[in-house]
Parts: sequence; C-alpha cells; structure tokens
Amino acid sequence: MAQGLREHLVAYFESHHRLVEAGALQLLLTNHQPLLLSREIVETPGADSPFVTVEMVERALALRAPRASATAELRPAARPHDVRAEVPYALLREGFEGPPVASDALASYSALFHSRYRSLARFLRGRPELSNLRPISALRPGDGPASVIGLVREVRTTAKRHHLVLTVDDESGSIEVLVPQDSPAAQATYLSDEVVGLRLQFAHEPGKLPRAAHVERPDIPATRTVGRAARRRRAIFLSDLHVGSRSFLAESWGHLVDFLRGEGPFSEVAAEVDHVVVAGDLVDGIGVYPNQERDLAIPDVVEQYAELGRRLAELPSRLSIVVVPGNHDAVCPAEPQPALPPALRASLPENVHSLANPSTFALHGVVVEAYHGRSFDDLIPALPGTAYARPTEVMKRMLQMRHLAPIYGDRTPLAPLPRDGLVVDPAPDILVTGHVHTYGADRYRGVLLLNASTWQAETEYQRMRNITPVPARAAVVDLATLDLLSLDFSTGDPVRVGAGG
Repeated sequence: MAQGLREHLVAYFESHHRLVEAGALQLLLTNHQPLLLSREIVETPGADSPFVTVEMVERALALRAPRASATAELRPAARPHDVRAEVPYALLREGFEGPPVASDALASYSALFHSRYRSLARFLRGRPELSNLRPISALRPGDGPASVIGLVREVRTTAKRHHLVLTVDDESGSIEVLVPQDSPAAQATYLSDEVVGLRLQFAHEPGKLPRAAHVERPDIPATRTVGRAARRRRAIFLSDLHVGSRSFLAESWGHLVDFLRGEGPFSEVAAEVDHVVVAGDLVDGIGVYPNQERDLAIPDVVEQYAELGRRLAELPSRLSIVVVPGNHDAVCPAEPQPALPPALRASLPENVHSLANPSTFALHGVVVEAYHGRSFDDLIPALPGTAYARPTEVMKRMLQMRHLAPIYGDRTPLAPLPRDGLVVDPAPDILVTGHVHTYGADRYRGVLLLNASTWQAETEYQRMRNITPVPARAAVVDLATLDLLSLDFSTGDPVRVGAGG
C-alpha cells in the first residue's frame, strides 16, 4: 500500500502546483495521516514556494504536536507509516474536526466560507484558461481581459433576454458578471456558494457589466494517478441499513450474511472480501420525519444501535467494517457529522470502525470518500435534469465542484467550523454515497461512483416524496482493478445485475 500512497501524495501536490522533494515525501510517508498532513502544508499561510521541502514537513509536524492531546478523542491511536495500530485501513481525512471554536455564529460561518474559498481557489490558480488572474478589487476595465476566482453569492436571470447575472465574491471584494444566455458559459448551471473561475471581457460602454467568456470549475484532473491494491482484495459497499424500522429487510440481510460467509454462488468472490463500508443511516432513528413512530419496530434509539450491533456481528469477524453516520443517526445533524459517540459505539462489534461523515480513507492504497449524501435533497432541485433515480449524475457535479454540499441555508445544515470539511480533497478513487435509497454506479475521470442502495423497503414517507427505493443491492469492488460486481440480494442467492459501472 505504501507505493500507492506515495503516488497519491505526488499527485496531490501536483494538483496544488507543488513539487515534493524526495526527503519530504519519505518523511510524510512515516506519518500516520500523510494526506491530512500534506493538506496542512498546502494550506499554510504564506507558503508560496513551488517546492515542498523537509523543513516544511518538520514545521508542520511541530505545529501539530501541541494539539495532539486535544484531538485524541476524535481519532484512534496510530502507529508509523500509513496503517493504523488497530484498524486495517489508512484514515486520510475526516470532515469533522471538532466543535466550533467561535461563540459568534456569524464569525464562524465567515471563517467557514473563507476556508472553502481558499481551499478551492488553489485548484484553479495557474490554469492557462484563467489568464491574467486578478483579485476582484484590482480589476480595471481598461486593462483588457482578466480572470477572477470567486464564490457565487447570487444567481439571477434578466427579465427581458434571460441572461444570467452572477454576483461573485473573493477575499478582496465583489463583482457582478453577465453570462449571455447564448454563450458557452451559460450552458452550465451555477449554484449558490460554489467556487468558480471566470475569464472576463469588459465592455467599452461605461456602466455595462463584464461578460463571462469562459468558466472553470475546480474539478477532478482529467489525468491523474489512480490508486490500486497490489493484489486482488475486495470491498463491499452498502448504505442505509435503517435497523429498527418495520421495513428493515431482514431476509435480504440474511442472504448478504450467507454470501459473506461463503455460502451459495460467488463464494470465491466472498473469500476475497476484506472490507465492508456502510455509507450512513445505520439505524432508523427517532423523530426524523413526521409520524415516524408508526414505522418503527424498535422505538428506542439505544436499542436500535444494540440491534445494529447484533446484525453486524452476523458478518464474519475477519471483515473490517467501516461505518459513517447519516441524517437518521444519533449524532449532530449539521454536516460534517461526527462519528458515533462512545456510548453507542460500545454496542458494535470490535471489527466495526466508526468514522465521521464524510471521511476519506485508503483500503489497500485505494482512496475512498464516504459521504452519506444529505445534500442530494438540495442539489437535485437545483440541477436541471437530475433525479433521485439517477444519483451518479449529481455525484459527478460534486466532483466538478470539489465539494459535497455547497448550498448554504437549504435542507442540508452546515456546521460553523473554521475549516470546511466538505471540500473533496484529495481526489478519491471511489466516491460512495447513500441517502436516496437507490443503486447507481458510474465512472467520472477515473473515479468509481457508487450510490450504495438500501436495506429498507419503501415507506409511506418515501412514497409521499416520490422516492422509489432499489433495495438489497451491494457493490463489490476489486481493489486491484476497480472492477465492479453488482449483486442483488432481494430474492435469495445473490444475482448479478448491471449498473452501468
């Protein structure tokens, strides 16, 4: 796994327009959180050198030392290199990095959006398509074409000709930009609070808005290093168990258990599975939606987690099970969400590892971004042509924006943290989500996209929201090739199904 991680680190710095020296790279690889440490180096104020040196890494390590005890409760203990002492995966990043540090909510959200802007602007700087890049405050119409990187504050449409007008901010100021409805830049949908790069043309007539001649998004690089395991090992991806619901599919779950125990067809595949990843909504929760109590088989949330522990204990103990919470779980609903609290984790088997939502981790050198997907509820209404039945189209847009939940003030609550934990950095090899209770698989610029189904049958609440579940599907991924096997456990022995992946 070290060789794959080495390549990821080199590619990570290249995506931020940095070259890492050999000694610095070796020092990073001896740390138990190499990509998190690399991000801290990139984000260090005033660090404009195109090189990453041993001295930079040593300084970053020295700055981390005083806060090690403060973060001990948030992260498991670790040993050198990229493998943790008690978990067979490498934790690269957790979106949740502690409670807000500021008592002033306005100041906290200001820090959050400054963090978002700085993190995403780094991906856009240096692109040849954004020539003559300027801060907004330094724009002068008489200087000719120029480019800016800004956070979209407002999108509106003109009444007469239906042109778009964007209000974008950077750390120096704000500007309004006209996007003519027949221009290439108008073919994209702009979302509030995403970060974009715009190449501008200024009108000769005074008082007219500058026009957007071209738009760039942070996006995943078209060519990049993709992680692969050194030998064939597999991971299985699930989501939305909803244990405690009357609609929990206990029989289908039993078929999954039999498969992982090596019974029935695909036994050779099951023998190669090392990891299970569950992308949120582990239990059905309490009071998540109106009249939910009518849908509950277990009305006590603590007992729901006890039953979850019993269900997960049915899986072979050799498996490493990684779980993140979702909006039904008993954690703070604002994103990024923390891992399950210790009192609830105590109900789970020892081979279950609870992480924050979202989290980034490596399985045998393959980088996985696990996010439950609450922001689908905001992004689907905002993006024309998308639907709950086609979640991977939304996931592609997440990667283009390099952000999992950009829209502030809608259905997805955002925690006022000093660092935006929903930025997609580093670029993953696998992005797995849930939430919409369907199954989808696709690929985008080398990233395998998985929406990992559900183990709950359709409820009245879902019918009311026009959500038609595709339950009891599982994605089995060969980590050496990223080849996908999609299995349906709804009718007995697993059946292979196509999923476009």
